[in-house]
Amino acid sequence: MGRVCVIHYSEIGLKGRNRPFFEKMLAENVRRLLSGIVDSKVRRIQGRLVLPLNGADLQRVEEGLMKVFGISWFTFATIAEPNVESIGRTVVEEASQVVKPGEPIKVEVKRADKSFPATSLELSRILGRMLVEKLGVSVSLKNPSKKIYVEVLSKEAYVFTEKKRGLGGLPVGSSGRVLSLLSGGIDSPIASYLMMKRGCRVSYLHFHPFHDNAEAENSKIMEIVRKLLPYSGETTVTFTPSYEFQIATVNVPAKYDLILFRRFMFKVAERIAEAEGAKALVTGESLAQVASQTLENIVAASRGLRIPVFRPLIAFDKEEIVNVAKKIGTYELSIKPYKDCCSIIARHPETRAKLEIVEKLERQIDLDSVVSRSIGLSSRVVVK
Repeated sequence: MGRVCVIHYSEIGLKGRNRPFFEKMLAENVRRLLSGIVDSKVRRIQGRLVLPLNGADLQRVEEGLMKVFGISWFTFATIAEPNVESIGRTVVEEASQVVKPGEPIKVEVKRADKSFPATSLELSRILGRMLVEKLGVSVSLKNPSKKIYVEVLSKEAYVFTEKKRGLGGLPVGSSGRVLSLLSGGIDSPIASYLMMKRGCRVSYLHFHPFHDNAEAENSKIMEIVRKLLPYSGETTVTFTPSYEFQIATVNVPAKYDLILFRRFMFKVAERIAEAEGAKALVTGESLAQVASQTLENIVAASRGLRIPVFRPLIAFDKEEIVNVAKKIGTYELSIKPYKDCCSIIARHPETRAKLEIVEKLERQIDLDSVVSRSIGLSSRVVVK
């Protein structure tokens, strides 16, 4: 009767009356990632998404779905009519492709349609007996070498032999927009990725030391953004030069350069976020990883902002961050040589900045004016 991709979610199922909104966002993201691969419409059926495959390349479908947040697991299934005879034939046919005579198997049945005449347990026993008779297998509920899965819905049933684990989380677009401060390092791309996992649309802000934004626009920063693009969909990158800050702070004690620079970045980011409708800022900070990320400096850097700063990596160690970077493909890009602002400014930074001293220095250099001039020199790129 045809093949379909059946997509299951987990966290979305807890959303109560808001669940249709999250399902629609998930379906939208599935359509975006599979555009040009599968032309069929994504259907929302009884707590799952169903996508007719129509001969699509299954490897490409799988690769696309592995970049969609909100999916708990998915499978490629064969459709059967919702009756014992049709389901039985389909189970035998599907099982014959993956099991051998004498092999211990288990049939797992779930009924989304509770009006089906046999209970899940009764149907699994019926199907198990069919497999023993037709294929010569044995049934083992505790130690099966293979499992055959059946889902019974009101208008059709699905039979499959493998579940593919998805990314989990919430579909991108379901939790609002955030602005990520993207550097050329390893951490900030992973922080952005994790905010996408919580359903956020992420746009980016990058500070660079060049006099021409075009140098940054043609750098590895855009490569990193494009590597994250399948997860997020269309986004924007704002490029802001740091030279106005560097000129203004030429006479500032060197040990306060870095904390002042963090304050400068947050103030620029806050204004750009407000203009874009982003509700929070995102950084790749991990507590005590480097001098700018001591508890005192983290507090001092973001004090006085009107919007929150999310730090999804705050409790990660470097190895954990690197493992995620390698998994999603940003690591090799992040370690490519790049003239990053923070590495230029950080010489012998103050690790326990006193806010009253920092604020006094801000007034001395008129930081708000530096922020305004820098925003005026910024450029914005749409990435699709």
